[in-house]
Amino acid sequence: MKLSELSPAYEAGAQIITERIRDLSAQVRAADDPDQIQRLKRRIRELRPMQSQSRELAELTAHYYERGYARNAKYII
Repeated sequence: MKLSELSPAYEAGAQIITERIRDLSAQVRAADDPDQIQRLKRRIRELRPMQSQSRELAELTAHYYERGYARNAKYII
């Protein structure tokens, strides 16, 4: 399997996380309990790095084999 074939999976994962963040944000707006609001906001904060990383990896794997593609230094081995 080529790395470029993994790109759609990373993009799909990022989309799932984005949808979950939207759902949690809606729950925050509807919540009355301050403790529940804090738990929901903490979960959103935990998901944001995963969302960002999934998008970065989708981009990297999509273009990994392209000559001259400026790769993200974070993922250089």
